[in-house]
Amino acid sequence: MNPTRIKGVILEHLYHLRRSIEDITDTFFWPTMDLIIWGLMTTYFAGLSGTLPQIITFLIGGLLLWNVVWRVQQDISIALLRDVWNRNIINLFSTPLSPWEFLAGTIFLGMIKILLTMGLVSLLAWILWAFDIFRLGLVLIPFFANLMFFAWSAGIVITGLIIRFGMRIQSFAWSLILLAHPLSAVFYPLATLPPALQTVAWFLPTAHIFEGMRQVLAGGGLPGEHLAWAMALNVFYLAGAVFFFNSLFEQARVNGALTRLAGE
Repeated sequence: MNPTRIKGVILEHLYHLRRSIEDITDTFFWPTMDLIIWGLMTTYFAGLSGTLPQIITFLIGGLLLWNVVWRVQQDISIALLRDVWNRNIINLFSTPLSPWEFLAGTIFLGMIKILLTMGLVSLLAWILWAFDIFRLGLVLIPFFANLMFFAWSAGIVITGLIIRFGMRIQSFAWSLILLAHPLSAVFYPLATLPPALQTVAWFLPTAHIFEGMRQVLAGGGLPGEHLAWAMALNVFYLAGAVFFFNSLFEQARVNGALTRLAGE
């Protein structure tokens, strides 16, 4: 892959971000609103009980970390849609830019944006409710990394599906990742799920990360087993996403779906 072409993809979308109210809203406004709404709700719960229950830290911690999955996946998928909406998709892939360089650029762009988003909402959580995400310690790094890896896998798969099947499934860019939300046990323990769904959730890296987060916040120490499962699953899913995307992109190139996508 050519670093210069990857840099070009990143710069294209950063210039768009600077002038796009929609992108600025997605990056800063909605995460802030989510934090405020959930923070006020958990404060209300605390008032009902008379003390500050541990559930508040679980809810706000889950909210902050789920933003990593949600935003990173969207940044990858919507980067393609933006070029389709702007009638730029054919121009983009008629250059020496490869699909993998395009994806690499959107992945790096997503990393930049999620750091900005997390910086803002983490600061607000500390100012408004004295919740410090960094109390997780160094384990926050593998938590953050594993959530990003899962989001990359989801974003790559969704991008491949849109390239292959066109704009009729563009809503996948916003909705498909939400299928993983209830099974990821973001705001409640895995044990809350029905037994059959617990088995399914065990094969989601996100479920292990949020279960591990609660373990650390509760003072239970390093969640070694959950981290090992999350890392192993992410390697498998990321490799599968790469293979899946490559297969769909080749199909789209051969049967003309890429050209039709440009005209939609």
